[in-house]
Amino acid sequence: MDTHQPIDLSKIAGRSDFRKLSSERNFLGFSLALVMALIYFTFISIVAFSPETLARPIVPGSAVSIGILAGIAIMASGFILTAIYVVYASSRIEPMVDDLKGNVR
Repeated sequence: MDTHQPIDLSKIAGRSDFRKLSSERNFLGFSLALVMALIYFTFISIVAFSPETLARPIVPGSAVSIGILAGIAIMASGFILTAIYVVYASSRIEPMVDDLKGNVR
């Protein structure tokens, strides 16, 4: 027997708690995407306009350049921003979703 009842989406969309949930989720996603884009385009700008900066070794005589560290830092920033999203979504957004689900019926 199917116990699922249809949900009235227009009713949910008009609720203030849904609008708050939606705006928080959108703000979080936009903010983190903007941070990642700034990091990436800063790196690309340095590659385009000052490649000698990235070609310099970390210490004189080293085979590891600043560019290698910058690339690793960009990859790490992606993981860090993802972790920030997961922690924030789990602690703030998911409880709001649960409250909304509980108040729908």
